[in-house]
Amino acid sequence: MAGRRFGLRVVGHWILITGLLITLLSLGCGKAETTTANKSKLPADLASRFDATRAWRDLERVVGFGPRPSGSDALAHTGAYILEQIRAASLQAEEQVFTTNTPRGPITFKNIIARTRPNCPPRFIIGGHYDTKWLPRMKFVGANDGGSSTAALLEIARVLAGQPVDAWIVWFDGEEAVQQYSQQDGLYGSVHMVKALHAQNKLRDIQAVIILDMIGDKRLQLTIPDPMRPKEDVMNKWSAPLIQQAFAAAATLGLRDYIQLLNHEMVDDHSPFDWNRVPSIDLIDFDYGNIPRDNNFWHTERDTLDKCSPDSLRIASQIALELLRRLEFHKWPPK
Repeated sequence: MAGRRFGLRVVGHWILITGLLITLLSLGCGKAETTTANKSKLPADLASRFDATRAWRDLERVVGFGPRPSGSDALAHTGAYILEQIRAASLQAEEQVFTTNTPRGPITFKNIIARTRPNCPPRFIIGGHYDTKWLPRMKFVGANDGGSSTAALLEIARVLAGQPVDAWIVWFDGEEAVQQYSQQDGLYGSVHMVKALHAQNKLRDIQAVIILDMIGDKRLQLTIPDPMRPKEDVMNKWSAPLIQQAFAAAATLGLRDYIQLLNHEMVDDHSPFDWNRVPSIDLIDFDYGNIPRDNNFWHTERDTLDKCSPDSLRIASQIALELLRRLEFHKWPPK
């Protein structure tokens, strides 16, 4: 993934899905102020509640839908499955639907949101994309790239159901460029969400964004773009404390060896938030293949279930959950 993209002309609407709502543990939404140190509202064993076996079953189901590019019937079936699982977890579900022009013509996209507390603006977003790259000349099922994040987020949603935290779990549509990443192509869903939140004066309420992408690789090595490199210091300085918390979260779980700094820029669904000075982090393994540093399974027919592991889904998701717990536990964001 390379390059930057900024504005898109989009039209859209929000569809509120009537479903089961969680019982509120406290009246009203959480305040924007930080949680008092040493009084986390989230349980200490939050990360351990992630069920890798159940997440793997979700991944098998998602891959079973076949290639899932934006606007396809297969992605619509995937979206229906996600909504079904959100409702089953007694979470509030929303669809954010919009249409925009692409190099392949107008496409209707759909972001899917699970809210931990009904009608509350998010303090935290945990997200990833559920579309796969449009590759018409091959059967690209995206078990890792698109599938792993979809499945992991479903289990993360189940873990967070009923927890006293104002969080959105988001499945972004249109992360993949139709042709090649540019100002006009790629990151459709996350760009649209940022614009919608900004228009509603809710973007300022978001204290952290955690993106998961390509986290299923059996040879898992998660990376985070280095925020201290001079050419990116201006763009990423507000995300540096969040990245430090991510490393601390991994160390707490005994998973520090699975995460390291990346030595080049990465454009992903965290980027539109980061460009708008929202602390954001991208947990991604972008070395996916059987040749070190070649990434030779990426966007090929070899991105299949046998290259993935339920344990990898667990590791990445547990780091994300522990990071969320730490953000509640410590005074966040830092002043």
